[in-house]
Amino acid sequence: MSRQAINFHEKLELPFRWGARCLIAIAVLNLAAMMLHVCADVIMKYVFNSPIPGTAEIVAYYYIVAAVFLPLPLVELGNKSISVDLFWNNFHAWIQRSSAFLAYGAQVAFFTILALRTGEDALRSLARNELVEGIIPVLIWPGRFFLPAAFWLATFVSVLRMAQVACSPHWRELTSHRGNEEAK
Repeated sequence: MSRQAINFHEKLELPFRWGARCLIAIAVLNLAAMMLHVCADVIMKYVFNSPIPGTAEIVAYYYIVAAVFLPLPLVELGNKSISVDLFWNNFHAWIQRSSAFLAYGAQVAFFTILALRTGEDALRSLARNELVEGIIPVLIWPGRFFLPAAFWLATFVSVLRMAQVACSPHWRELTSHRGNEEAK
């Protein structure tokens, strides 16, 4: 693939890559906060016999959701999702292209449905000012917005990949499993 074509596609991916990296940063901050929070809770529980109230709820509704779902767009950008190439290499080029287009189309549909549904749930949770009652009440509606953010960005990445398959003569290079491009 020519350097000019690579530059064009890198520039096209730039806003998606920036958004995915922002979500990764949020996920990393959540993981660090979870580590500190859980360690502090354990220390408080076993040393001072006074655990931090709401730890389990915060871990379940914020930290874990962020750690699991926010990296999804970066996984899609790097084409790192699971794939099975059992018959792929035996297909003709037009069948490979058609299959890739249909697969990305299915991803678009899947991620859009998930984004719409989780977005509705997040807005409903916000409207109710949703919280979980435990030892203390924990506000959980902000964590509900992690899912639609990740799913919408994954949808847009899938639309980009679908367009690349449909329009680019270099679609194989753009949609293949790549090396360590997250480090770009």
